[in-house]
Amino acid sequence: MRVGGFVLRRKIAFILVAAICLVPAASCGSRSFDAEELATIEVVGAEGFGTLIVVPDQTRISGIVEEEASRIKETDEKALQRLFRREAALNSLVYTADRMTNLKNGDEITIQAGYDGQLARSAGIRFRKVSFKYRVGNLKDAIPIEVRSNVAVVFSGFDGQGVASLQLSGDMEVYRGSFEFDFSREPRELKNGDSLDLKVTPDNDQLTGKGRIARNVNLNFKVSGLLPMTSVDLFRDLVLVYDGISDHGTLSFDTTRLPAEWVEAGGQDEAPVRFVASPSTGLSNGDQVKVQALIDEAWFAGRGMEAQSLDRLYEVEGLKDFPRNLDQVDLLPLFDRIGDWVDGDIDQRLAFNYWNQDFKTGEPVSQWDYDSQYEVSRIFYGYENADRSNNFVAILYKVAVEGTCVSTKAYQSSYEEGDQLSSTLYLIYLVERVMYDRNAIDDFRGVNLGFHSDVELDAIAQLKNQLGGAGMQLVDVPLPQNLARGEPDISVE
Repeated sequence: MRVGGFVLRRKIAFILVAAICLVPAASCGSRSFDAEELATIEVVGAEGFGTLIVVPDQTRISGIVEEEASRIKETDEKALQRLFRREAALNSLVYTADRMTNLKNGDEITIQAGYDGQLARSAGIRFRKVSFKYRVGNLKDAIPIEVRSNVAVVFSGFDGQGVASLQLSGDMEVYRGSFEFDFSREPRELKNGDSLDLKVTPDNDQLTGKGRIARNVNLNFKVSGLLPMTSVDLFRDLVLVYDGISDHGTLSFDTTRLPAEWVEAGGQDEAPVRFVASPSTGLSNGDQVKVQALIDEAWFAGRGMEAQSLDRLYEVEGLKDFPRNLDQVDLLPLFDRIGDWVDGDIDQRLAFNYWNQDFKTGEPVSQWDYDSQYEVSRIFYGYENADRSNNFVAILYKVAVEGTCVSTKAYQSSYEEGDQLSSTLYLIYLVERVMYDRNAIDDFRGVNLGFHSDVELDAIAQLKNQLGGAGMQLVDVPLPQNLARGEPDISVE
């Protein structure tokens, strides 16, 4: 359009068009238009399935408006207003037809043109031939699409975890969007030999518009070609680590021998396989433990693996074991190990007057000529309830002494030279941490004198008061027969 201010004025005029169109056009040139000539008519599709499309011819309407605009001066406000009303009236055209679908060649269609009459009158135009006929022609027969020969199903994956996918060719591939494909079951978790039905449903409204047509087809496929699954033993290279002592042992897992991708978390939150044990604490040698594998079955199946079993029973072994008593334990190795030390210690205690009233720290204040004899009188086994490795053996020795005083330190000794004395001394030796790192009674951390007294009951009372009580067990062990008979000979003259 060559009118310089036309666009701006056109915007203003459209705002006022509702009011202006009510004013009859006076002294304005009127025009008439053929409604049929202003229509664009098209029939698409195939013979018997044609669809009529009829709309205003916007190119023609724009040409009319442009032609009139070229003859209007920029200053002719009335002519501009008439032009805007006329353009609006032309664009108000709406076409309807008595039939629009399933058309075939030779069909005669009646088309009716509607428009805004009031707007047309205010614009000084009228429409003629608002009803006209149109005969359908040039439709071609719809080309049938052969569904069966152009639809295939491809199977991939592993037996029992297979996946089916469509493979289309020819027109089925070209017009894929005009079909629906419905499997009779989810096309996954398939195994060889399964039967899989596929229903193919065409949208012939779409297809005939493209000159094609198809029938509903039901297809059946037999699953085949899936690779065999591999059975894997999840527990074969799993190492169970028992730690602690029997009754209070714990269980953990060493998975370093398993394939790394099994036990290391990747993109997912958890590793494909984890292990849990029940129970995993408070274990004793010989207990039964159930180990369960928690696996991501889809992860394993996607790699062609299935687990032989998800749980397995194990027997607890290898925990450090400590007895609750020593009734069935051979004590001879223990006495063999501590015998020399005990002999030397008793000799030293006697030399330092532990058996008479001159016992003091430092150098002895009296010297004696004495004979002694000692033997094992009682044996106790003690351990902590929560940790039997914190244990001890308490051995009570009864020492009989007869002596004659041979010299004294004046004003320091309780005796005089030539005094004779018979006395009994009770010594309790503690053997600590018996069998602390292996199952052998001769294995211990140390031995020392725990308590001594000239009264047996007093020595035992001290033992119970200091090493018994809450959380501790103190067991009176019967003397082994070999000790009761004096075998081995642990008595010293």
